[in-house]
Amino acid sequence: MTRVVVIDEEALFREGLCSILADAAGVSVVGDTDSLAEALPVITAAAPHVVLLGIRESAGVLTAVRRLQQAASKAAVVVVGSHASFELVQELLGAGVRGFLLKNASGQELIAAMRACRDSNRRVFLSLPPEVLVRSCGQGDDARLTDREREVLDLTACAMSNAQIAASLGLSEPTVKRHLRNIFGKLGAVSRIDAVNKARAASLITRRGPAEFF
Repeated sequence: MTRVVVIDEEALFREGLCSILADAAGVSVVGDTDSLAEALPVITAAAPHVVLLGIRESAGVLTAVRRLQQAASKAAVVVVGSHASFELVQELLGAGVRGFLLKNASGQELIAAMRACRDSNRRVFLSLPPEVLVRSCGQGDDARLTDREREVLDLTACAMSNAQIAASLGLSEPTVKRHLRNIFGKLGAVSRIDAVNKARAASLITRRGPAEFF
């Protein structure tokens, strides 16, 4: 059972989130509050697997995420926002947030995010329009991937390890790592899944292997 604490200052929206999650199999809402201050003792007592944090604006959100992580180091923090920018999502992922959903996401996406965070501590769940995942400057010449980088990213999208990619392409692992660093830099990515999402959104790769990230 995935235990979830919901934090959102808007009572109607918070109640809507709780209602959706309450009807989902394998998910239990163990607390909901309208503020971070009220949420901290609830989190300490309930030991949730996921903390769902609703935000209206980006100011102060990183501080809130860090306080939540201190209160429940083993809980995944998922942010639900009314708007998103590439910079905000990148900062949140860098701070350890496990997911970001816009408020117009579907109930199925919300439930999938809760389950994904419970099932694996390595997965990141994003429900965002393509324009957020790709830098506006990412279409310039400097951001174009080489044929080899596309091959490496194509295999990365199949959830292959660096060792597997190296063996498949006849490269050394350090060479694969170098290609991935270049790919991250060109796409402005903060992780392998972030790079794959951005590349797919920009139609740089289309392959979907048997082992997906989520």
